[in-house]
Amino acid sequence: MPSATILYHFFHPDDVISSRHFSEFAEELAKRGWQVTVLTSNRYCRYPRKKISPKEEIWRGIRIIRSWRPAWDQARVITRVLNTLWMMAAWTWQLWRREKTDAIIVGSDPQFSQVLFPILHFLRSPKVLAYWCYDLYPEAVWANGSEGMSLRIARSLQPVIRWAYRYPDLVVDIGSCMRKRLDRYPLKGRRATLTPWALIEPEKAPQPDEGYRAQLFGDARLTLLYSGNLGKAHDFSLFLKLAREVGRLDPRILFCFAGRGNRWEEMQASVQPGDRNILLAPFAEEGELEKRLLAADIHLMSLQSGWEGIVVPSKFFGSLAVGRPVLYAGPEESAVADWIHQWKLGWVLHEKNLPEIARKILDIAEQPAQLQGWGQNAHWAYQTFFTREKVMNRWDELLRELLSSSAPEKETVGSRIPKNGYRPI
Repeated sequence: MPSATILYHFFHPDDVISSRHFSEFAEELAKRGWQVTVLTSNRYCRYPRKKISPKEEIWRGIRIIRSWRPAWDQARVITRVLNTLWMMAAWTWQLWRREKTDAIIVGSDPQFSQVLFPILHFLRSPKVLAYWCYDLYPEAVWANGSEGMSLRIARSLQPVIRWAYRYPDLVVDIGSCMRKRLDRYPLKGRRATLTPWALIEPEKAPQPDEGYRAQLFGDARLTLLYSGNLGKAHDFSLFLKLAREVGRLDPRILFCFAGRGNRWEEMQASVQPGDRNILLAPFAEEGELEKRLLAADIHLMSLQSGWEGIVVPSKFFGSLAVGRPVLYAGPEESAVADWIHQWKLGWVLHEKNLPEIARKILDIAEQPAQLQGWGQNAHWAYQTFFTREKVMNRWDELLRELLSSSAPEKETVGSRIPKNGYRPI
């Protein structure tokens, strides 16, 4: 029975999206015959003053070891840096004390976790050292336009991180643009692109709950929804412009924003009293999430210019899973834009085509049957490429191949791409 140790800052029962993905990732490895241990913290991402107990437990066959850390939040630079240093020291101590493991899998939270690679290589010498690059540092610091201490730390660590990338046996990115950014580093291990998945995965696109839809949108003719985190990598300004343009011609086409995050209050303050077709709703808990996603005809998602290849909006996969087309405000060079164009999953919005998209939305409101084909494309793409089962089968395959081979063949960028388009897994 192969063993794996996963290092990630936040884990079950935290509901932040990356915690949910890593929790399901560990669970799926356990189902596939791995003996899984998770080293994590005893704090919630968004509620740092709340502690998670117990210190050690077995959850769904996974051994969870929570290292205590102070109640420092993630919003300020100094406390985030301190959290990083604290967790790296705690994990190094835990790994020194405990038995060796076949594979160590490091996530990208806390930031700059790549510094751990040489430490783990020399300290524990695992057969496989893997990295799941969920978001990319220090590139996120540059994209955020950070200054002062954050910028100085990122610059000082950049050569260390470049050197550290020599040590992983497997580096997994979550999109083609991130892969291109990682190509700039001297990676010697195997490469793969394995995306996160949706938290809800219906085999067939279900029908909406009409009562819930009416509760959220009333008697709207067409509904567009932004649901999820609104952080520094996301934008809302184009959606507000679009909503005002559409609302001027048809006020029964409604835009709803339901979420949380670093820019949520800024977005709320940007909604004007005359924006009658713009609604605000609270963040949806998981038990309500499927109804919320199905209540909308089109899903909204965004990525600020310069963030392509650094993060991938996870809400994209949730939208496809329930069979909803997407309207994406983000760079044309991003992986999400590529997927949308290749498989006809929706539309890419930018300043120049805003009037054209507004007309398209008005046309769909007049002929809503158009949405069926877009929705079918979305659900097909998710079931074909992005499901948790398919992604985790590939993870399991890669880890076992590396365990059985001391000199694995390097996976090239194009080795898993069919001739008719990009394949992410």
